[in-house]
Amino acid sequence: MKLNNKFSKKEHLKSHNDIQFLFAKGRSVNEPSIRVVYTKKEEKTGIYLNAGFAVPKKNIRLAVNRNLIRRRIKEAYRLNNHELKESLKENGQELNVMFIYTAKEIFTYKEVEEKIKVILKRLKALNEKDIK
Repeated sequence: MKLNNKFSKKEHLKSHNDIQFLFAKGRSVNEPSIRVVYTKKEEKTGIYLNAGFAVPKKNIRLAVNRNLIRRRIKEAYRLNNHELKESLKENGQELNVMFIYTAKEIFTYKEVEEKIKVILKRLKALNEKDIK
């Protein structure tokens, strides 16, 4: 079976209302240098996982470096999110997730990928316990 590693536009977290609700009511999972805020979707859309990515200007001053970090996080997420998606599909749940880079230095892709893998495993474990 071939894994679908696409991250389509439908899966991007873009809605202003969803993002506001996420930060107002969401819960978080922390891994050193990356924080994830997540919440269950209020309305079912058929897309099990919507994700957004943020690299604050306060921590990383140069836009070039913020874009580099954002690309690394997106790629690590895209390649490793299939287990969480399957778990959500089995439980009939949908999530909105925002990845926030909190470190002040730039990590290599390998380091970022390891952190993303840990975070996705934690989210999967929380989902299996039924995310509230």
